[in-house]
Amino acid sequence: MIELGLEQVLLIIEKELKVDYKVVNPNNKINVIPASIKKCIPFGLYYLTKDFLGELSKISNSIIITDFECPTENTLIVVDNPQLIHYKVLNDLLGNKAPTIHLSAIIHTEAKIGKNVNIGPYCVIGKCVIENNVQLQNHVVVKDDVVLKRNTYIDSHSCIGASGIAWIWDDNGNRVLQPQTGGVIIEEDCYLGTDVTVVRGSLSEDTIIGRGTVIAHGTKIGHGVKVGAFVHMANNVSLAGNANIGERTFLGSACVVSSNVNTPNNTIVGAGAVVNKSIDEEYCTLVGVPAKVITKNNYLNKPKGVPKPFKK
Repeated sequence: MIELGLEQVLLIIEKELKVDYKVVNPNNKINVIPASIKKCIPFGLYYLTKDFLGELSKISNSIIITDFECPTENTLIVVDNPQLIHYKVLNDLLGNKAPTIHLSAIIHTEAKIGKNVNIGPYCVIGKCVIENNVQLQNHVVVKDDVVLKRNTYIDSHSCIGASGIAWIWDDNGNRVLQPQTGGVIIEEDCYLGTDVTVVRGSLSEDTIIGRGTVIAHGTKIGHGVKVGAFVHMANNVSLAGNANIGERTFLGSACVVSSNVNTPNNTIVGAGAVVNKSIDEEYCTLVGVPAKVITKNNYLNKPKGVPKPFKK
């Protein structure tokens, strides 16, 4: 676990993030590690906001990034958005690991691999394009005709470019499969968790994952799906073939979006919901089976367990 002092934290805030701050009770003699208020430890680097309802007495010898001053012996760094600053400081500190290509990885001779790419143990890489600063953890499979754009992270046991299954009956009742010959494009700055499958497009289609999208563990994405930028998918989401997901949509755990269904930008879909019809209006929240709109203008209040929708 990385340890850091007050000077290192302030250097990142001042030089890298370039935000205003105020230090209360500065203590340059302690080193701290990343910490959460849900499990308080001494010598931690925390963030707290004005709505914090816990006991500060449980936190000791620590640095707290916060948006309010409070009576404490801990060092406070007062900023406007403590959660955002905490995340950015930790990303700056923890995101600089030296890339390697493990000897056990199997890589197609015609794969195009950029600079600073990490390919973990037992990965299988087909005839694909992997741009700069991509990180693949162990046992990731990237098949032919896939493009992974820069700064994308894919966790263990995920498969990009798997073949989907589309078929019809012939006159004798036999199943005839449609060839799955399309590709996958994962735009820059995406994060895919473990056991994620992204199926290739059918024929001349591509399955497209928009930039900055986060896909949590166990999610399955069908052929020809189009996902906009900055979408969040929680665990075990299922997107059927040719679904179209608008930008900055939040898809709750185990929800389903049916084939050829469109959700507009800034939609929230609740956990376990089944969206079987397209909707047109942005900033709606859907729940239930089948899914129904329960909230409009969802950016006005922060939903429970979901980041407040972004609106300028």
